[in-house]
Amino acid sequence: MIKNSFFTFSKHQFTRIKRNFFSLFVNFSSKLLTQLLFPPLMLLIWGVENFGIWIFVTALPSTFTFLNLHFSYATRIEMTINNAKKNYKLLNSTFQNGLGLVIVNMVIYTSLWVSCFFFVEIDLKIFESIPDEEIRIILLLILVSFYFNIFDSILTTGTSYWGKIYLPTYIKTILDVFLKVLIILSGFFFNSLIYPAIILFLISIIRTLILFYYFLLNKKSIELSLKLINLKTSLRLFRLSLSFYAETIIQIIKHNGLTIILGIFYSAEIIGLITTSKTLFYFLPIIFIGIFNQVGIYEYSEALGRKAKKFIRQNYVKHILLVFFFLVIFIIISLTIGGEIYNMWTGYVYNLDTTLLILIVLNSSIFLLQSTVGSVLKSANNFLKPVVCEAFISLLAMITSFYCLSIGYNYIEIFKVFLIASLISMIVYSYYSLIFFNKIK
Repeated sequence: MIKNSFFTFSKHQFTRIKRNFFSLFVNFSSKLLTQLLFPPLMLLIWGVENFGIWIFVTALPSTFTFLNLHFSYATRIEMTINNAKKNYKLLNSTFQNGLGLVIVNMVIYTSLWVSCFFFVEIDLKIFESIPDEEIRIILLLILVSFYFNIFDSILTTGTSYWGKIYLPTYIKTILDVFLKVLIILSGFFFNSLIYPAIILFLISIIRTLILFYYFLLNKKSIELSLKLINLKTSLRLFRLSLSFYAETIIQIIKHNGLTIILGIFYSAEIIGLITTSKTLFYFLPIIFIGIFNQVGIYEYSEALGRKAKKFIRQNYVKHILLVFFFLVIFIIISLTIGGEIYNMWTGYVYNLDTTLLILIVLNSSIFLLQSTVGSVLKSANNFLKPVVCEAFISLLAMITSFYCLSIGYNYIEIFKVFLIASLISMIVYSYYSLIFFNKIK
C-alpha cells in the first residue's frame, strides 16, 4: 500500500489515479484557458450582440438532451464493477445492451428534434436582428452536433470502464481547444454565425471518428455480439439510468432552461453578463473539483466490485474534507478579488453586481459539496431517490423564477431562489449518503 498523510492506495491504484487525475487536470487547464480567453475574444471579434446570440443558440439545442437518458453512465459503472469481479460475460452483456439502448435513444432523439425544428415557429426577441432562415440553419447544425455527443458517450464507456479515463479525456480536450480557436478566427473572415456552427458540426464528426478508432484499439474484453442483447439486462440498465437522466434534467433546468427564460425577458447583453459570470465562478470550479469526484467515483466503483469496503471507509471522508478545503479557498478569493478579475477578463464590458457574484459563488460551492458527498452513491448506481428529490426541487425553483420574472422581479432574485433550492438538495444528498456509508462499514 502507498500511504500519505491523507489517502491510502495500492501501487496499481496510485498509478491509475495519477494518470486519470493528470488527464482530467489537463482538461481542466485547457478549459480554464479557453474559457478565460474565449468570451473576451468573442466579444472583441464578434461583438456583444453576436456573442450573446451564440451563447443562446448553443444553450437552446442542448435542452434537447432531456431526451438523452445517458445509458452510458450507468453502463460504465456496471462494467467497472463487473470488470473488478472478473465477470467478463456480464460485462460484455452490459455493454451490448447499453449500446442498443443508446442507438434507440438516438432514433427517438432525432425524430423529436427534427419535428420541433420544422414545425415550431422561432420568434424570440434575441433573434430580431437575424433572418429566420439563417437562425434555422444555425440551429440545425448545432442540433446535429449534439446528436454526435450521444454516440460519443458509449464509445468513451468502452475505453474507460477498466481505468483508461485519460484516453477519451485527451481526445476531447484537444478537439475542444481546436474548436474554440477556429470559432474565434472565423470572426476575422465572416460576419454570419452560420460559420461557427459549421465548424462545430465538423469538429463533432471528427471527434466521433477518432473516439471510434481508439475504442476499437482499447475495448479490451468487449466483443460486439447481438446475441448478448436481452430484455432483462436492458430494463435493468434503463432503471439505473433514470438517476443520470434526472441529473440531466436538473442541469437543463438550472442552466439552459434559466438562460432561455432570461432570454425571453432580457436582452443579449444581460445574457452575456450572466453567462460569463457563471463561467468564471460556477462552471470553472465545478470542472476543477469534478476531477477529484470523477476519479473518486471510478475508484469507489472498482472497490465495490472487489468488495474492498475498507478502501472506501479509509478515503471517502478524507475526499470530502479535501474538497471542502478547496471550496473555502475558492470562496475567499472570489469574494475578495473575484470582481476585479472578472472585470479585467471581460474588458470591463459588463457591470458585475456584487450580490450576483456572492449568489453564484455560494450556489457553486453548495453544489460541489453536494456532488462530493453523493459520489459514493453514484459509484454504486444508487442515487435515484436523492436525485429525484433534487429534480423536483429544481423544477419548483424554475417555475417560481418564471413567475417572479413575469411580475417584474429582477434576475438577482432568481439566483436567490436557486440558492435556497441548492441548500435543500445538499441536505437531501447528505442524508442518503450517510445511510449508504453506514451500510458499508
